[in-house]
Amino acid sequence: MNGVTDYEVMDLAGREEDLDRLCDLNGRIDKYKKEVKRLEKLKEPIEKSIKEQLENSDIGITVGYQVDYKRGTTHRFNQERLRQEHPGIYEEYYEERPFRRFAIKRIETAGEEFDF
Repeated sequence: MNGVTDYEVMDLAGREEDLDRLCDLNGRIDKYKKEVKRLEKLKEPIEKSIKEQLENSDIGITVGYQVDYKRGTTHRFNQERLRQEHPGIYEEYYEERPFRRFAIKRIETAGEEFDF
């Protein structure tokens, strides 16, 4: 179902300043990702403690703050069930939409891993 078969690739060999900039940016992204994970881990027990204090209440009020922990219901369309039970209708309304996914990964070249 993926309509993308060819990828446009840019070879940065010989363009050291572009490569140095890319490596620097990638290092900064990695650093920020680690920091976000660290902060999320610090946040989780605090939120858990507040939720436990609220017990079954939906709203908690203290000096200068209101904490909402409201119940709700979400409504989702079950496309898998539609596809199984009514494949013709599913195919009639199915559409592909192009997108671009951004990812950075470390690769090996000629048996040597680059360690930027």
